[in-house]
Amino acid sequence: MKILIIDDEKNIGIAIMGIVNDEGNISKHALTFSKGMELLKEETFDIVFLDIWLPDIDGMEGLKEIKRYYPEIDVVMISGHGTIENAVESIKYGAYDFLEKPLSLERIVMILKHLKDRSKLLKDLRNSKYNLIKKYNLIGVSPAVNRLKDKIDQVSNMNSVVLITGENGTGKEHVSKLIHMLGMYSDQPLIEINCSAVPSEFLEGELFGYEQGAFPDALALKKGMFELAVGGTLFLDEICDMDLSTQIKLLKVLEMGEFSKIGSTEIIKSNFRLICATNKDISAEIANNNFRADLFYKINVIPIEVPPLRERKEDIPYLVNYFLKSSSSLNSLLEKRLSNELMDKFMSYDFPGNVRQLKNIVERLVVLSDNEVIEIDDTPAIFMNDSSSKSVDSSLNYSATLKSARDLFEKDYFLNVLRVNDWNIIKSAAVLDIERTYLYKKIKSLGLDKNKNS
Repeated sequence: MKILIIDDEKNIGIAIMGIVNDEGNISKHALTFSKGMELLKEETFDIVFLDIWLPDIDGMEGLKEIKRYYPEIDVVMISGHGTIENAVESIKYGAYDFLEKPLSLERIVMILKHLKDRSKLLKDLRNSKYNLIKKYNLIGVSPAVNRLKDKIDQVSNMNSVVLITGENGTGKEHVSKLIHMLGMYSDQPLIEINCSAVPSEFLEGELFGYEQGAFPDALALKKGMFELAVGGTLFLDEICDMDLSTQIKLLKVLEMGEFSKIGSTEIIKSNFRLICATNKDISAEIANNNFRADLFYKINVIPIEVPPLRERKEDIPYLVNYFLKSSSSLNSLLEKRLSNELMDKFMSYDFPGNVRQLKNIVERLVVLSDNEVIEIDDTPAIFMNDSSSKSVDSSLNYSATLKSARDLFEKDYFLNVLRVNDWNIIKSAAVLDIERTYLYKKIKSLGLDKNKNS
C-alpha cells in the first residue's frame, strides 16, 4: 500500500514512515496540509495519516477536504491533545480511525493490517461485481441495443420507478438486473417476484408478509417481499397479472411510502426502488379493466422498452457467438461455430421467441451436433422454413376460404412453436404469450400429437 503522512512534527512523520515501511509499504511525509494535497494530486495513495493540528489548516477541515476530493482514501487522524469529541467528530466526517500521541507501534500495525485486509476484500467485491455486470451486459452493436444501454446508464442511479415493457424472451429481467447492479442500491438485495407465477390468493402474503396466526395457514412469521427489499430493489415481473385487489394495496404502499405485514399494526417504511415489467399492452389491459390506470401512472415514471430481436438483427451474430461459447463451456465441449450458410438462416429468421428462443436453439445445436462446424442440416425443422421443413402443409391453397387458410396457418404455427421448444408446454406458452391451459386446449382442438407430428 502507498501511505502519506501529513504532520508538522518531523520526528512523528519519520517514526510512522519507519513503521509502515517495515510492514512492506511505501510512504511519503508532508509537513503541511497544502504540501500533502499537492502530493495527493500528483500520486495515488491508499491511506493518509493526518494530524489534527497543522500550521496551515485545522485537521478536521483538512479531513473534509480530502474526503470531498478523494473519498476512496482511508484517513487516520492523529493528535497529541485528542478528546472523545475529536474522535467522534473525525469518524463522523469519514475518518477510518483516531490515534493519540504518543503513538502505539502495535496500534499502527493493527490498523495497517485491517486496512490491507479491507482493501483486498473491496477489490474482490469490485471484481465480483464487474464479472456479474459483464455476465448480464447487453450483447450487440445495433442502434436499438445501444439506445437501450444508454437508457439503462441514464436511469440506474436514479430512484424513480422503472417500467420495462417488451415481448416474451426479449430480456426484461436481464435489464432489471443491470439497472440494479449499476445503481446506488447495488450492494443491497434485489428481490424478485413473478406475479403470474403466484396464485392471486397468495400474492398479497408474498408481498406484505404476515404475522404468525394472521390467518389459518399462517403457521410462522413471514417477511414479505416489501420488507426484504428495504434498502434495495424490488422487481415485480409480469405486473399486469396482479389481481385488482392487490393492485389497490400496492398503489397505497407506493403513495404512503409504508406498509404493515398482514396481522400486524407495526409500520414499516417502504424505502426500496421499484422496477416493474410486463409483456402485455397495458393500455389494452386498462381498457379491459384488468389494470388500474392510477397504478399505471404511478409505475410508468421511467418507461423502458426492450426491442424484439427482429428489430436488432445485426446483433444476431454477436449473440450466437456468445451462446456458442457459454454453452460449449457449460457442457465441457470444444467450442463450436456455425457455417456461413446456417448463419444466413439465423439472420433471415424472425425469432418469435426472441433472444430466449435464439439461446435455446444454439444450446441445442451445441449439445446435439457432433461436428465442430454446425451445418444447416443440424437445425430443427421450424427454423429452416423451407422445402425441407416438416410442416403440416407447406403449400397454400389459394382457392380455399379465408377461414380454412387461417385454420391451416394456425395449426402450422402452433405445431412449429411446439417443435422448436421440444414440446415443452411452459416454454411454448411463453413464446405464444398465452396461458398453458389455453395451449392444452388448442393442442387438443387442432389435433396435434407429439408422437405423430414431431
